[in-house]
Amino acid sequence: MSVETAQAMLVLYQQESDGIPRTTGRNWILKSPVTTIGRGEDNDIVIPDRWISRHHADIRREGSNYFLNDLGSKNGLFVNGRRVTASLLLDNDDRIQLSPRYHLCFVDAEATAPLIQGQGHVLIDQDGCRVWVKGQELDPPLSAAQFALLQFLIQTPGRVHSRDVLRSVAWPDQDPSGISDEAINSLIRRLRNRLTEVDPLCRYIYAVRGHGFKFQPPSPDR
Repeated sequence: MSVETAQAMLVLYQQESDGIPRTTGRNWILKSPVTTIGRGEDNDIVIPDRWISRHHADIRREGSNYFLNDLGSKNGLFVNGRRVTASLLLDNDDRIQLSPRYHLCFVDAEATAPLIQGQGHVLIDQDGCRVWVKGQELDPPLSAAQFALLQFLIQTPGRVHSRDVLRSVAWPDQDPSGISDEAINSLIRRLRNRLTEVDPLCRYIYAVRGHGFKFQPPSPDR
């Protein structure tokens, strides 16, 4: 299976005191057939704002199309200033208004084409050096060495790579003989910690005694 894919995405914006909406740094990849949005903790996308209903809206994926639906929200659902009264096909850059304070920007699959999927919950953007775990973008971004290592490991899930190989991947411009095993161990540990900050139930990067390290995504039912 190829690891290259394109996924639609929602980006959360917040209205600032100066009246200008700015990204909050929170993003969600629309991988599931149905993605629910609301104030309640049982939603896929939880936005704790009193204006937003407990179950405000959902987005249903049908092939390459994504349809937005109002779930009977108290204060209504609007796209580009117009109220949603029936299932609405989303277009790239549509603005989904949930409350006076928050809106979601829909980014279609073509616009996210640079993404690479690692057969699990980790997605990376090669050009932007951005990483998402279970739809949440890592902020602050990974260091250059961490990103290079993850990009390399994610393309061969389950395959073990030696420390010598990983040294040359993480620090391509340095003499590998001057990079200790502890340095590569520390880099792996920091990278793993960044991933498990978002998804603590999965270790993602495993040490194989006497051989090296591998990237192992969680099972599909997680």
